[in-house]
Amino acid sequence: MDDIKYIRRMHDVEGCSIREIMRRSGYHYETVKKYLDMKDFNNPTLLPKEVPSLLDPLKPIIDEWLENDLKAPRKQRHTAKRVYERLLNEYPGQLEVKLRTVQYYVSKKKKELYAEKSKGYIPLEHPAGEAQVDFCQFFYYDNSNTLKEGRKLTVSFPQSNGAYCQAFRGENQECLLQGLKNIMKHMNKVPFRMVFDNLSAAVAHIGSGKDRILTEGFKRFVEHYGIEPVFCNASAGWEKGNVENKVGYERRNMFVPVPTILDFDQFNRKLLKCCERDMQREHYRKGHLIADLFEADRQAMLPMNPIDFKVSRFQAAKADKYGKVMFETNLYSSSPKLAQEHVYLEITSDSVTIMDIKYNPVVTHCRLYEKDGESMDWLPYISLMAKRPNAIKYTGFYQELPEIWQNYLAELSPEKKREALLTLNTMLQKHDIAAAANALEVALDSGVKDSDSILASYYRLTNKVQQLQPMQFTNPYIKVPSFKTDNSRYDSLFGKEVSQ
Repeated sequence: MDDIKYIRRMHDVEGCSIREIMRRSGYHYETVKKYLDMKDFNNPTLLPKEVPSLLDPLKPIIDEWLENDLKAPRKQRHTAKRVYERLLNEYPGQLEVKLRTVQYYVSKKKKELYAEKSKGYIPLEHPAGEAQVDFCQFFYYDNSNTLKEGRKLTVSFPQSNGAYCQAFRGENQECLLQGLKNIMKHMNKVPFRMVFDNLSAAVAHIGSGKDRILTEGFKRFVEHYGIEPVFCNASAGWEKGNVENKVGYERRNMFVPVPTILDFDQFNRKLLKCCERDMQREHYRKGHLIADLFEADRQAMLPMNPIDFKVSRFQAAKADKYGKVMFETNLYSSSPKLAQEHVYLEITSDSVTIMDIKYNPVVTHCRLYEKDGESMDWLPYISLMAKRPNAIKYTGFYQELPEIWQNYLAELSPEKKREALLTLNTMLQKHDIAAAANALEVALDSGVKDSDSILASYYRLTNKVQQLQPMQFTNPYIKVPSFKTDNSRYDSLFGKEVSQ
């Protein structure tokens, strides 16, 4: 990404031709053209491919030689051929590859060591279309009326004094990028420059002066939308004073009284509308409505990239013997079949999806932000419990079942209990446990308790089958005429004499 950014900067900022970029970067024409035309900077998802190399034991030695070359005269540095010859002479028993493999690795390592990085910085001015970004703390009540701590992301526009904000349960890279994406999609515009402090969601390491090593996901995001990120000096929040004032203003005016948040997506949509209404007031100094001044900001912004950027990151993990996976400080269930297996996690601001080694989703959890928590989805475990039905009452799943299901399972034989668990598994595939409890209650009220009847009740309740009303008769009694039986014709057929 650093090379791509360098190539695009040479073209867009310095006005270099493709030939000049090829000369400076060492890349082929097709490569340079591909990077200049690139619009989608989503992190590509590739199937795992581990190809160990016979050169791996000698790579640290080659790295040391090439790093020492940085201090040597240019004409006295190692070539790939010279590296191969030294390995042949000094490590003949360990060298198991040919010259071509060494050439590939030396070329790759030299590109890493000699890659140039952009050194241009722009002073912190406040032209139209520039934004400032900051997080702050706030409190809210969750669905159990418990007071929780959250994080509010504010994006302000100093030229107009307009601002938008979004609320999240934490402060991480996914929350930062999702909040920025929500605001930009709402505006249908992208600020050409954003001023940040040195938050860990964007900055992996603070170097000397203005040097910053950015996180990979953040680099992809800003390149995807064409944003130029600018970072304040360490411990110098006053350099983005507009947004520092905005976070307090929004907290006092939009988060008082303490809000109750049941759904963050819905709450954030309301926040965007609330911010729009707040712009219908006069600027404290310029004497115009903030909404009118904000139009100048919008006009100076960049158009949205039509390719959507998926805000998520992937992380490798390994499930324990129960099929549970540790992420940050919390445990997430996967499936018994993944016990002791390697898995992948797709992480967003509000969810953690566990996938198998081929990226097939297994289960999705709400992301936990408290420490030492556990999220358990029992659905993938029910089939395993059906094989050992007598052990179910010792599981946490049994304790979480409604009382009607606990009582029902307690009365069944092992074979019937197995059938009931498989029936419950079928119902939970599409609906929650409340629907399964309703189906069982209807079946028991009808005087039946077998699994097929419970499943029939479930389908009737969830598919909205029309209930047939009993037929109504105007005349309760129907008179049927009487008939006298005459068997004489049958007797004649059998040759019997008919009495006179």
